[in-house]
Amino acid sequence: MEITAEEMKKSIEKIYERLDEVSPVDFDCGKLCGEVCCKDLEGEGELALYLLPGEELMYEESDEFELYYIDSSEIKYPHSWKGQIYLVKCVNPPRCDRSIRPIQCRTFPLIPHITKNGEFHLIFDETEFPYECPIVRDHIKLNHDFLKVTYEIWMKLITNPLVYDLIDMDSRMRDNRKTNYEIVV
Repeated sequence: MEITAEEMKKSIEKIYERLDEVSPVDFDCGKLCGEVCCKDLEGEGELALYLLPGEELMYEESDEFELYYIDSSEIKYPHSWKGQIYLVKCVNPPRCDRSIRPIQCRTFPLIPHITKNGEFHLIFDETEFPYECPIVRDHIKLNHDFLKVTYEIWMKLITNPLVYDLIDMDSRMRDNRKTNYEIVV
């Protein structure tokens, strides 16, 4: 049975609500870096985030985020992803509507990783960005409830074969680059 757009949007809304209940640290981490991950960085191009399947439905009527897409054949994405890959960028960073910020923002600085043995973990996102996250750099201890909920949400998300394929592809790319990563959960 295929899920309707309305059902998908309600599912994403529940994920957003669940992640709103937790925070990586007990203070506004944006104060550490001046909200650098939410700003347009001069000379670095525009910062945009890829959305997970169905997440684009959250941005269709937003005035604060620009929703656009690229064709899946234009980027390195799993073969299971066909057609449009949606991206979103804040129109007036860092003054975006936090109530609809993407899942990637809500779970940062953690990202999902699947080992070659199929084990699921959360790791610090040490992707090269045009900025540095003090939480990652200084290994600031994350709140237990944030770790628990983020793990729970990503475990739910990877039940979607498209999300699983994306996480698996990203994980293999990290392994192939011999990237050292710290397993957090």
